[in-house]
This record gives sequence, structure tokens and C-alpha cells, in this order.
Amino acid sequence: MATIMGAPLSTDAEGTAANQVRSDRVALLYRQSFPAVFISLVVATILGVLLLPAADPVAVGIWMAVLVATTLARVALFIAYRTKAPEGLALLDWERPYFVSLLASTLAWGLGSLWIVPRDSLVHQTMALVILVGMAGGALSVYSAIRWLAMVTIVIVLLPTTLWVATHGGWPGTLLAMAVILFCLSALRATTVLSHALQQNFEMTHALRRAKEDAERIASIDSLTGLTNRRAFLERAEAPFQFCRRNGLPISAIILDLDHFKQVNDTRGHAAGDVALRHVGKHIESSLRISDMSCRWGGEEFVTLLPGSSLEEAAWVAEKLRSTIAAMPVPASGGNFSITASLGVAEGQATLDALVHRADLALYRAKRRGRNCVASDEGGGEEPLDRSAV
Repeated sequence: MATIMGAPLSTDAEGTAANQVRSDRVALLYRQSFPAVFISLVVATILGVLLLPAADPVAVGIWMAVLVATTLARVALFIAYRTKAPEGLALLDWERPYFVSLLASTLAWGLGSLWIVPRDSLVHQTMALVILVGMAGGALSVYSAIRWLAMVTIVIVLLPTTLWVATHGGWPGTLLAMAVILFCLSALRATTVLSHALQQNFEMTHALRRAKEDAERIASIDSLTGLTNRRAFLERAEAPFQFCRRNGLPISAIILDLDHFKQVNDTRGHAAGDVALRHVGKHIESSLRISDMSCRWGGEEFVTLLPGSSLEEAAWVAEKLRSTIAAMPVPASGGNFSITASLGVAEGQATLDALVHRADLALYRAKRRGRNCVASDEGGGEEPLDRSAV
């Protein structure tokens, strides 16, 4: 199992949902923290100017050079991120680079500020701590998308200078350190609340999205056979039909109707009829290519669209399906029984409705020929006979 930042990247449903929330947090980090990269450099410049009268100018210059280098590295990371524009779980690949670049910048702040702070000026030490607390407060808001990241940033920025002031600044330094510690405790509480609120928001967003997708899927599926229902088929079939029409490719349709299906319901019961429909639906689904589309048209009728297939190729598919249905008995609790099907095949590029209509005409020719056969469209334009007559 792969890991990201030491956490397992799960592949089950629960793990996938958790990883989606993590990817949302990463996206939020990149989206809201880009300005902070430049603000950090500006604040460092201000701190350097304030400390310069009492600090070592060389140390301040080296510190600023390191911060500029880390800033440029982070800017390069943001540019790469925006160029790649990752989405979904691919965002998790950008979590580690973000952490590494932020850690480098944070260490430069925490250790660098300790290095340049004047050792004999409580005033300048206080100014440094005030600015560091401000930086920590900024980290609290900017990096709150990932709670532990915000806390690590705050601790690294504040802890080195705070500990030094507490141990070398006498009782004023101790009081200053206590104030900083109180701030850290408050930040810990704030990050907990913010993180929990974000977690709930992200989880609810994904739950609503999954519920919407499930509802759309259920609305498009025939519950009995598992095939696409008629409404969804007509919506989805239009795109491949128009593609074939624009590019001069053949496209064919097959209509399958079970023979004497009413007798199955009358003699064996509707439960056996349902088993037969599922049986046929399974054979239809297993006999088609990925590009083909099939649906339960209604009752015991099924429609299949074959993009890129000529009339002859579709007729071959239909004959193969007919022989499979005839040769494979329907497994039923009251004993297996056989069924047959009649199929009509047509090719055309006028409209989807016209194509299905022509396949319907061919179906009725198959019915008139005695059923359990395949009939191809003859282009005669005759109207189908009344259903009760066949």
C-alpha cells in the first residue's frame, strides 16, 4: 500500500473518501498560501531593519539571503503546481513537496531569528518575539487546512527564540515566554476547531457528491436487468450517433423481443419472467463491445446501438445473440426452461429515432417469418403490424 507523508493511501471505499478529503486540504493549501510566501519575505525585511541597529549586519544579511532562497524555491513549486494543475487524488503527490519547502522556510525563520536577535537588548528581543508571534498567527490562518502542519510551523517559528528569551532575559523574559506559550495553547485550540470544521465541510461535500452520483446512476439503470433504461439510453446514444453521422461512419441498431413472453408469465409466473429478463440482459451485456450501448426498451424488448458497425456486422452480432439465447436455458427454481428471441437490425444516419424505427420494422418481419430469427432492414418504409397480430 502506497503512503503519502507517512499515512497509508488506501484503495477501499472508506480510504478513498479519506484520501479525497486530504486532496481537498492540499488544494486549499496551495490556493490560499501563495501570497503568504511574499508576505513572509516582507515581514523578514521589516524585522531585519528593526534589529539592524543592535544586531550583527553580516548575520542579518546571511539570514535574508537564506530566506530569499527558500522563497524562490517555494515560488518555483507553486509555478510547477499551477502548470501541472493536478486534480483529484493526484493532488496527494504534491503534499510532500509542499511540506519540504515550508519546513525549509520555517526553519530559516525559527533558527535564523534566534541567530540574529540581539543578546543584550530586551527591547529588540521583545520586538522580535512580537513579529514572530504575528508570523505564527499568520501560519495559523494560512495552514489551518492541515492542523499538524500549522502547529509544526508555529512551534518551529516561536520555540527557539522563546526558549532563549525565557532562559536569558530574566523575569521580563520569563513573562514574555509565558505570554508566547499562552498564545501557542490558544493556537492549538483554534487549529482543532478549524480543522474539525474543515473536515466536516469536506466530508459533507463528498457525501453529497456521492449521493448525487448514486441517484443519477439509479435513475439511469433498469432495476430488473441492470441495463440502461430507455430514458438514459436516448440521452446517451445521441452523442455517438451524431459522431458517426458527422464522420461518415456506419451505425446500426438491434431491437430484440422475446418470443411468446406472455406465455412465460402466464404459465410459470411473473417471477420466472423476471428471471428470464435478467438472463437475456446478462447475455446482451456480455456480447457487446465497450463502445456499444444497450438498454431495456420496455417490457420484453431490448435495444442495442452499435457505433461503427455496418448492417452486415450488426446482423452477425444479432444472430450470435439469438443463437446464444436459444441455446442457453433460463435457470429457474421451478425447473429450467428455454426461450427464444426475434431480432430486427437496421443501419442509418438520418436520426436516432428513425434508426430505431427501421430496426422495429425489421423486428416485425422476423416475427412474421416465424420468430426465433434475425431480419434486416429492407428500407421499404412499411409500417409495423399491430402487435396483437404478431
